[in-house]
Order: sequence, then structure tokens, then C-alpha cells
Amino acid sequence: MTTRAVKSEVPEEADVVVIGSGLAGLSCAALLSHCNRNVVVLESHDAPGGAAHSWTRRGFHFESGPSLYSGFSIDRSPNPLKNIFQITGEDCEWIKYDRWGTVLPNGKRFAAKIGPEEFDDVLLEHGGPDAVMEFKALMKRMEPLSNAAQALTSLALREDPGAIFTLLKYPRELVATLSQGAALNEPFINVMEEMNVKNKFVKNWLDMLSFLLQGLPASGTMNAVMVGEFLELLYLDLSIFIFFTCCFVGF
Repeated sequence: MTTRAVKSEVPEEADVVVIGSGLAGLSCAALLSHCNRNVVVLESHDAPGGAAHSWTRRGFHFESGPSLYSGFSIDRSPNPLKNIFQITGEDCEWIKYDRWGTVLPNGKRFAAKIGPEEFDDVLLEHGGPDAVMEFKALMKRMEPLSNAAQALTSLALREDPGAIFTLLKYPRELVATLSQGAALNEPFINVMEEMNVKNKFVKNWLDMLSFLLQGLPASGTMNAVMVGEFLELLYLDLSIFIFFTCCFVGF
């Protein structure tokens, strides 16, 4: 199936023209189209999807972006992209994993269970008692951020003056989000430093999570991105992974 646009298919007039077919552009176009707007999406690349698209060469499958996505198979999801699927009435068949393959630099391999049930054992074996204590303290610190992030859906946020009317519909949620709003936009490394995370295994594991979620280390990944993963750990939900890859943790 081809996804490439043909020049003759592009109309001369449209209500809205979206430049770029990455996740943001496609989400914007989908919502506008759902609201009965005539939308045209323009893309300079030969395939849509931005960092979400993939390709195959000589039998090898490549991806252009992070490999970890979560929150797609549950209805009450904090993932805003899942909310867009719900609004537009679209859905996919989501692949659900309860473990992820992990490879350490010393060659040791194990299947890490998604959720907290067995993670203490992983921390204890590879990081020692300090790793368990540091990670539990970090989870406790992330809980108010997680609560704030899910209190007010990002789809309710607007940048135009009408935002005040939209936000006033959610007074309690707005207060909860604003109380942690600044922290949600800060890099995750700030929380790690605040909690004095020193254990090498914990630091490398968190850097790995940051990379899988945003393609950056903890110093470049916002707390707003990380809280979704901690939300799932806190409430025992399974993470959902598509384009699954093995995870490498460095010492």
C-alpha cells in the first residue's frame, strides 16, 4: 500500500494546511478533519509519520524514532495520542508485552517484568540494597507529578485567549496541574539530582527509559514524558510496547 501523495490529488483550496506529517501534524489534521474542516497535509519527505515511520532495507527493519510507547490498550489512558484515537473513532490492534528483553554489557540477559512485582529483585541483584531504596524514594517523589499530569488532559490546553474558558471547565484539575506545572516541564535529571540518585545501575536504567521514551538521556527528557511510565509502575498497569527492541543498560 502506498502512502505517497500525488500532485493531482492535492486540492487547490482548503480550510487548513498542515505543514509536516509527523505525529504532531497528523494529530492536528485528524482532529481538524473530525471537526469537519477540509484539511491538507504537506510533507517534503517521501513517507509520512516523522519519527514514527519505519523502513526496510535488504531484509533489515529500521525505525527513525524511540521504540517505546505506552498506554494505548487501556481506555482511561494518560497518553494524549490515545485520546486522539478515541476522539476520531480510530483504533489499532495493540501488541501487549508483560516483559522486556534486557542485555547487560557483561553479556547477561534476562526478561524484566513490566510493573513493580519483580523489579525489586532486578534492582537488588544488579544494583544492591541502595538501588532498591533509591528507586522506591524516586517513585514516591514522582507520584504527585504523575497525578498532576493525568489530572488535566493535554487536549484541554490551548494557546489562544479562549484557553481560559476551556480551562475553567476543570477547576480542580487545573489547580492540581498548576501546582506541579513548572516541574513537569523541567528535565528529569533535576528530580534525580534532587533525590540524590547515585546508584550506577539505577541511573543507567533511568537513562535507558528516557532514551526509549524520547530518544534522549535523562538530562534532555522532560518530567512530563517520564511520569507516564512511573504512573504505570505506581498503579500496576502493563506498559504497551510497539516496535519492541532489546534494552541495553551500561555501567
